[in-house]
Amino acid sequence: MEYRKLNADTVDGYLTYLEKAIAEDPERMWVEAVDVDGIRQRVSDPFYQATTSILAVEDGRVLGRLEYHYYGCMQDGYRMAYVDWVYVLREHRHRGIAQGLFREFEKCCCENRIDQYFLIRAENPDADRFYGAFRDAQLQDLPILRKNLE
Repeated sequence: MEYRKLNADTVDGYLTYLEKAIAEDPERMWVEAVDVDGIRQRVSDPFYQATTSILAVEDGRVLGRLEYHYYGCMQDGYRMAYVDWVYVLREHRHRGIAQGLFREFEKCCCENRIDQYFLIRAENPDADRFYGAFRDAQLQDLPILRKNLE
């Protein structure tokens, strides 16, 4: 397994992966179709450069992705990361791909002196089993405020 960052060189493989993910798991993908032109533009848009996607690549095919960004607290200097997305294509699950993506992500966090990361996890038996196996992590149910801006 090779881990690569999403960029102009890897976007074609990512688009193929995303099309397959939407076709096989539309209820979890949050979009109905792949916005090819939009994604190609966002890969080079300065606004999105603070967001990183690590791609799990095998034999030239993207099998999974973990997307994250860093942020910090000015008051105490705490450095954090938020995992926006993690998804492995169904036929490639239970092969350690998601664990590998998290290992790569944690390496990046250590290189950037990140103190803590978090994510809003899915709530289903597979996700519970996956996240329950994390060492030195706590699963919590936290109240969340979410507001869409128009």
